[in-house]
Amino acid sequence: MLWKLAFVTVLAVGVLSDTVINEEATQKVRDALKAQCKKNGAEDQAASVETAAQNFVECVKGLFDFSTIKKEIEDAKPNGALDEVFGKYCAKSPQLKTCIHSLTTSISPCLESTTREQIGPLNNGADQLIDFVCYKDGDRIALFIAEGGPECFQSKAEPIRECANKIKDSVASVEAAQSLTIVEQCGKFDELTSCIVKALEGCTTPTPGNMAESLFRFVRKGSPCNTAAPKKN
Repeated sequence: MLWKLAFVTVLAVGVLSDTVINEEATQKVRDALKAQCKKNGAEDQAASVETAAQNFVECVKGLFDFSTIKKEIEDAKPNGALDEVFGKYCAKSPQLKTCIHSLTTSISPCLESTTREQIGPLNNGADQLIDFVCYKDGDRIALFIAEGGPECFQSKAEPIRECANKIKDSVASVEAAQSLTIVEQCGKFDELTSCIVKALEGCTTPTPGNMAESLFRFVRKGSPCNTAAPKKN
């Protein structure tokens, strides 16, 4: 059921996202959100969910100015001071967690009852992911950038896109995706993981691929896949 919670969250934030390039596209996303709320007897809550999404966007913007962060990273690279940059921003992780929890709680009226039960695990997973990235005040992300991680991902953008398309094309429709068992869903996740890690192994240093693999393993361990479909070695 986690995919449904993620779907509604994406819809809510998508209404206000910079990636929505025109009013027509925005309205389509808004209509989809309203339909989801109506389906669960909460059509009158759609506006509140949209407001919650706006609050989430503003919350994140208040914590992180990404243009400033980018400049700070570039300035810190020559001095080997990336750990100081990420330590500063990782100190804001409690506030970021609160932003996420507020959003997921606010969208609960538009979810099926069984999906609402997954809000706690989703919040916990988000918290753990933030903790993973901010381990030792951001040492991991600092190492990732120092070792050319962003450049690696950029150079492998097309193979990574092909990995995603391969998984997407293997499922005939939205209905087919919804009917996948947890074991089948976990199999798709493992397939995507292996494909992306293999693509990143073609970079000049092994660090980006190793860190991506560690991250995927971390996410999997905190998901239902950890017990429902143990990964074969």
